[in-house]
Amino acid sequence: PNTHGGVHMCVCMLAFTTALHAFATPSRLGPRPAAPCVQNVAAVPIQRCRFTVAPVLQLASDSILTAQMRREMASEPRLADFAVTGGPQFVRHTAEDDPTKPLLLYLPGIELSGYSLHRQLPGLAEDFCVRWLAVPPDDRSSFEALREAVTREVEAEEGRPIYLLGESFGGVFALSVAQGADGKPPSSLAGVALVNPATSIGRSWPAQLPRLLDAVAALPPNLSDAAYFALATPIFAAISGDPRQLGARRGDEALPPPLRLPVLLARLAQQMPEMGALPNALPLPALAHRLSLLLHAAAHVHEAPLERLRLPVHVFASSEDRVLPSTDEARRLRRRLPNCRTSPLPESGHVPLLEARVDLARRLRDVGFTRRTPLGSKPKDYVADFAPPSAEQILNATQRLRSVRNLVSPVFLS
Repeated sequence: PNTHGGVHMCVCMLAFTTALHAFATPSRLGPRPAAPCVQNVAAVPIQRCRFTVAPVLQLASDSILTAQMRREMASEPRLADFAVTGGPQFVRHTAEDDPTKPLLLYLPGIELSGYSLHRQLPGLAEDFCVRWLAVPPDDRSSFEALREAVTREVEAEEGRPIYLLGESFGGVFALSVAQGADGKPPSSLAGVALVNPATSIGRSWPAQLPRLLDAVAALPPNLSDAAYFALATPIFAAISGDPRQLGARRGDEALPPPLRLPVLLARLAQQMPEMGALPNALPLPALAHRLSLLLHAAAHVHEAPLERLRLPVHVFASSEDRVLPSTDEARRLRRRLPNCRTSPLPESGHVPLLEARVDLARRLRDVGFTRRTPLGSKPKDYVADFAPPSAEQILNATQRLRSVRNLVSPVFLS
């Protein structure tokens, strides 16, 4: 059960048992309702496709998990907690901003909710005031309108540095905002961090999805809903990455080894309803619209003169991204952007910010993201600009040099 294949098999068995129970057990609320009409798919959830946890697994998890673990799992944010109404808007992590901290604006993936950032918020809040862009699924704003909304948010915050953090879909918009409408970035913008930016979507399989979505939308309403749910759920599940990392949490290594797998499976069982909620949170019309936005935005950024962008840019690329060629795209952006650096995310999938192994705040500190300056802003002073290494950097360097030190130590040579 500790192998990658064993965990995948357990997750698959769990999914099959849960789905079988969901469809075989009559609803306690009465007969199962008919599929909703596609004209109102954004407002009516697909009730007949909801998932419930199998009773046997629930009883097992209740007997294994401690009260504290159950409280932590119950307090885990849901996708619905990030839903907004109205138009595009920025949501604050805290009610009051600390004016002494720089501002970090997170531009999310194609779901445009900010849900993917929630596990990184405690660490990021130590160094930044964090806000994220949220767009309702029924909003049909254009690429230019969304870019202008982000630009206004940046320009409204004068007097402190502002950083953009763009993931996948949001990475395209982050680069577009940094370019500026007139070729100059907003004056308060101090840097851009990108996580698996979707600037490479033209070279990946999602570029073929619009034709498939058009075919699904052309089906009769009830059949269209069912076909979209059948297609979207496994796709969303597949691109999420390693289920062991999605179900793990930092600090799990402190658990006794016999408890780790049951706790992991219990968390995955709790998260299964979120997979069923994704097609409702991103219905077919919304996904089709945002894919067209993404293809248009990526083409715009590809043709933009990125060589003129002097702001510091850092690209984090997952090595196991099943959606985009993120590693190749990071190398391409590093060649085109004069002030760009890259960092790999080994073994991570397309949504690394949900994985236990990825601590974005620590990685931003390690690469000195907030200490970098635009090219040409001032000559580098190797004395005044020196920043002492962190304790973690010193420990890593010491561990890497341990074998060399042992080899040439006086004790060994004597």
